[in-house]
Amino acid sequence: MAYNARRSRLLGRGGTYLGVVALAAFVLGPVVWLVTTSLKPRSEVFASPPRLLPSHLTFQNYGDVLTSDTLQFFVNSVIVCLGTTVMCVLLSLLACYTLTRTGSRGRKPILIGVLASQLLPQAVLLVPLYKAADTMGLLNSRFGLMVAYLTFTLPVAIWLLRGFLMAIPFDLEEAARIDGLSEFAAYWRVIVPLSRPGIAAVAIYVFFMAWQDFMYALVFLTDDSKRTLPLGVLSLIGSHTIEWGQLMAVSTLLLIPILLVFSFAQRYFIAGITAGAVKG
Repeated sequence: MAYNARRSRLLGRGGTYLGVVALAAFVLGPVVWLVTTSLKPRSEVFASPPRLLPSHLTFQNYGDVLTSDTLQFFVNSVIVCLGTTVMCVLLSLLACYTLTRTGSRGRKPILIGVLASQLLPQAVLLVPLYKAADTMGLLNSRFGLMVAYLTFTLPVAIWLLRGFLMAIPFDLEEAARIDGLSEFAAYWRVIVPLSRPGIAAVAIYVFFMAWQDFMYALVFLTDDSKRTLPLGVLSLIGSHTIEWGQLMAVSTLLLIPILLVFSFAQRYFIAGITAGAVKG
């Protein structure tokens, strides 16, 4: 009996490890293929049979795509993503003040409306957003693109931050108000600094969503000098040929900021997500 139980445990553990390895291969396999293809010469991209690792390592594809235009696309992406992140965090903090720290009526309908807004596909919002941006003169501008990104990042940011703020004791604000602070000052100077993990989680989420967007940038930006980096990838896809090596090189460059941001703020992101999921 003991032998059978031990054998069952070993088999179960082995099955678990095998499943983890298979899942890791499924998730990381395309990324590895992306990076290795960017390091292959053009003659090896379509080699038969295909090879994972290049026989002749080359950085020519990166040299071909690292031009002044690509640098401008990168700068545009950074400006848009950072601007969207700052705007979204500030607006969500102000919204959460009303939804968590005041006794105003209608909080539940507002939260339901915020959640319902996420049920609509992003493509459905493109036409009304385009017309609104055209009316307000925000087309073909980085600020207009930031505002458009808020339509699908702000609702999630509000829900995440609300769950985190609800877990912070109200006694802290009451103590700050006894010391002479106003209600909003107590929230801004006491509660907001304690919400740094939640704010970091929201900031990372918003940055990721804005960084990888292609559809909204394609619709709202027409000037080449204002294009973001995902739109720069489009220029490598021609009518008759596709420069796969260069395409993979740009895609690899797109991954680097995401990996850097997540590696530095991973613990804040996980803490904010779990705290927002516990209560709220």
